[in-house]
Amino acid sequence: MFSTAINGLVLGFVASPTCPSNGEEIKQGTRYGFFFALAVGLGAVFGDAIILAAVLLGLMPLIETYPLLHSFLWLMGGVILLYVSWGIFTEIKTVEGVSADTSAEANTLDKKSILRAFWIGSAITTFNPFTIVWWIGLLSPILISDKNISLFSTAVLAGSLVWFVILAFLLHIGRKHLNKKVRQFIIGISGSIVLGYSFYFFWQFIVEMV
Repeated sequence: MFSTAINGLVLGFVASPTCPSNGEEIKQGTRYGFFFALAVGLGAVFGDAIILAAVLLGLMPLIETYPLLHSFLWLMGGVILLYVSWGIFTEIKTVEGVSADTSAEANTLDKKSILRAFWIGSAITTFNPFTIVWWIGLLSPILISDKNISLFSTAVLAGSLVWFVILAFLLHIGRKHLNKKVRQFIIGISGSIVLGYSFYFFWQFIVEMV
């Protein structure tokens, strides 16, 4: 049981850096600080939990019965990531170096902005077809074996949460040292990553439809 939990924690931690929501977390963290970056990370983990529940409740048989649904997920994921990447790139023009004034401005933002960051992180993960494939591939061997699937799944989510908390913390520490050009560069990189994922999703949609 202990080894199952450890394996789940490690797996969730090492897999999370490949999630497209990292780009949005970097954008939120460099502009608004720790709590906004953390909100995106929490949203991503929440999205993972939604897909996990759907897989356990029988989403895979539904996709196998209606293959068009899988293609639709690629399309939806591509549209959402394209929209998110557009939002990230539009931030570049308005980016300024971090100062006491910009830190104070971030602190005055209301809870609705933090909640919006949470839902963006959740949407990126929930509508990412890789999330479905990931959980199905991950849980299939566990279902076949006699291992505790609830413990393993919870440990994977916990490992993912640890990654996003660490990333938010690192962004918080480094944020005060970021000048305008560095912040623009970082945001540009994060936007490019998300945009790359969106193009890949669109390509997968086209391949499946053809």
